[in-house]
Amino acid sequence: MDPRIIEGTWEQVARRAREFAGRRIRVTVLDEPEAPVDPTPRERSLEEAYKRDLIASGLVDRLPSSLDAAEDEDDAPIAVPGEPVSETILRERR
Repeated sequence: MDPRIIEGTWEQVARRAREFAGRRIRVTVLDEPEAPVDPTPRERSLEEAYKRDLIASGLVDRLPSSLDAAEDEDDAPIAVPGEPVSETILRERR
């Protein structure tokens, strides 16, 4: 039997204890993810240069601000009749 990888907090994994009762398991404690690091001035200037190049090349007219993204109504979910695509894919793979 191929090994299965189960990830989560200890509490999430422990809830499945009955499933693995009497079986050999290996527990690996992962390091906590590092806190995001603020970009260096060089990284910021490279990012700004990249944005200027995108606009200069004509690939984009303007770059959206974070405010634009919050107000974007085009991202609202659309109700579609019928079975969800994920369910269709799972059914067809069986």
